[in-house]
Amino acid sequence: MFHSSTTVSTLARLTTLAGLLAIASVPRHAAAQGCVIARGGGGAMVLGGDGFLESGDWQLNLAYRYFHSDRHFVGDVEQTHRQEEGSQVDNYSHFIDLTATYAVNRRLWLNLTLPFVSHERSSLYEHDRTNRHSTYAAGLADLRLTSTFWLLDPETHHRGNFSIGAGVKAPTGDYTAADVFHRPGGPELRYVDSSIQPGDGGWGAVLEAQGFFAFTETLSAYANGFYQVNPREQVEETGFSVPDGYLARAGANYVVWPSQGLSLSLGGRIEGVPPTDLVGGDLGRRRPGYSVAVEPGVSWARGRYFASLTAPVAVYRNRQQSHPESLVGRHGDAAFADFSINLGFSVRF
Repeated sequence: MFHSSTTVSTLARLTTLAGLLAIASVPRHAAAQGCVIARGGGGAMVLGGDGFLESGDWQLNLAYRYFHSDRHFVGDVEQTHRQEEGSQVDNYSHFIDLTATYAVNRRLWLNLTLPFVSHERSSLYEHDRTNRHSTYAAGLADLRLTSTFWLLDPETHHRGNFSIGAGVKAPTGDYTAADVFHRPGGPELRYVDSSIQPGDGGWGAVLEAQGFFAFTETLSAYANGFYQVNPREQVEETGFSVPDGYLARAGANYVVWPSQGLSLSLGGRIEGVPPTDLVGGDLGRRRPGYSVAVEPGVSWARGRYFASLTAPVAVYRNRQQSHPESLVGRHGDAAFADFSINLGFSVRF
């Protein structure tokens, strides 16, 4: 049986994990970790260290993500020769999301996310094909404004709840970033690869869902996901596609040290870019595909503070064929990461 203040406090930690792991693990580029880039949100479920936000509460969240992608795939077949001959592309990507959440009431919350990125892309083929050089891009990415609505009354549903969310993504990030490429004929200023462009160039709609359920005072399940719809087909200046993106996560959380708010989690996640979009055309250069990962994590909840760390490890990667590629009978590759590091911190006031 679930009872009294001890149970409510423990379940609050469970719901905190279910919500904030979403934030910590989904900074701005929720993607197949590399050249396959899906720009967008997710993780609007933002609970405080003691549970649901009260009417008028604010919460600030900081999320950081890092990955290094260098493993090339065509379909789900790894192109091991790229590593062997040293021709692989190396992407080093850092993402920071700053999110402010305001509780209109206990069931309806508003979330504003300011994302920032810093990328380095090292390759041979984009330069003189003999020497390895790097290009860079950094700065503000695409801002997101979303809302979260809990379907069940938090006052009476401590054991489990489910929320839906929707919002917009604005093209505030630079989507025509350029850098110097060391070409055979000499240095050239060109657009950097789509995988390191800070923005995608289109207005988008963000759809989210998340929930949790506590089986016991220490064991709970969580799930969350998002889909970003990008109606714009492509950026004319660069020829890059403005693709949709998606992510889904689910797993279990166990409170190992209730008095200190320490929890461990284990789950799975899938994230990527579809070959075709829900709305709009499918032309432009894109690298569709997805990765499936096992996601261990640890979190700490104490009063109005929360911190988390997750490290999804890829177990399957698939670079799918894009629509333009299917028209000409070719199938390009993409680089994926083995894992990513995701840190999150929040404070409520």
